Amino acid sequence: MTDTGQTDRHLLEAIRRGDADAWIRLVDEYQGRLLRFATARVPQLADAEDLVQDTFASFIKVARTLQIESSLETYLFGILRNEIVNRLRTRWARTVCLIQDIYRTGTDDTTVDTLACVPAPDASVSRCISHGEQYELQRQALMEALRHLIRSLQEGRKFRDLKICELVFYCQISNANVARLLKLDHVQVRVVKHRCLKRIREHLAQNDSIKDVSISYSEDLLTEIWEAQRLSCPKRSTLGAFLLETLSPEWFDYVDFHLATMGCHFCRASFKDLQEQQTSEQSTRFQQRILTSTIGFLTKPQT
Repeated sequence: MTDTGQTDRHLLEAIRRGDADAWIRLVDEYQGRLLRFATARVPQLADAEDLVQDTFASFIKVARTLQIESSLETYLFGILRNEIVNRLRTRWARTVCLIQDIYRTGTDDTTVDTLACVPAPDASVSRCISHGEQYELQRQALMEALRHLIRSLQEGRKFRDLKICELVFYCQISNANVARLLKLDHVQVRVVKHRCLKRIREHLAQNDSIKDVSISYSEDLLTEIWEAQRLSCPKRSTLGAFLLETLSPEWFDYVDFHLATMGCHFCRASFKDLQEQQTSEQSTRFQQRILTSTIGFLTKPQT
């Protein structure tokens, strides 16, 4: 289990025991990045604040029985995303695009690329396998296969291939548009896509828990799993290193792509929160410098 996973479990256990300090710690840790995410999706700050409040309320209601497969951050963002979708459907009755949907060309900020809005997967299309226990087995197996693929690409520093996977499977952008965005030949994109699909199938074939289950999936299901689990999102510590410009060149380039080109709303919200924290910390340190250098004058006798 990772350090983050252990910390999350300890925090969740404390909240289940009714530890008020643990609850305050969780709210303090995540309210900033959740609010940044919400304010990018709804027109009014008051609405964004209501959504974040509803997110924490929903979380605390199920905390005692919650079984988390991923981080608390991922789970909270998942709740918030659902709250936003429900709010937009019922209140503003408009189509909302929640999958990395900002692509601009040239230097004119008013010129939006044709990739500007990638529609969210249709849940009915994703239902390509039966519900119930078999569905959960298949979904879990696909999640592990995708996680294994992404981890191997990251560890092997194959960030070009990871970028292609994100755009093809996560954002569901065509091979031709991916090639244009990454300045590659469309054949290269197709080869990487097929190679990654092969690795996913191979990993599934090695999974003993589903050997007697017929696996069937669509790219919509891959997208759904990728988004729900935020499989390729950099850790918050990696975003912090990116902010401080201490990452290796290849990692820095990838995180920049993830934030600026693909436009991951989850990570952009977290990154903005880190920026504001840094600004606040710098202001506090500057204030301390002023106090340290001047406080002595308050005790000096007037002459």
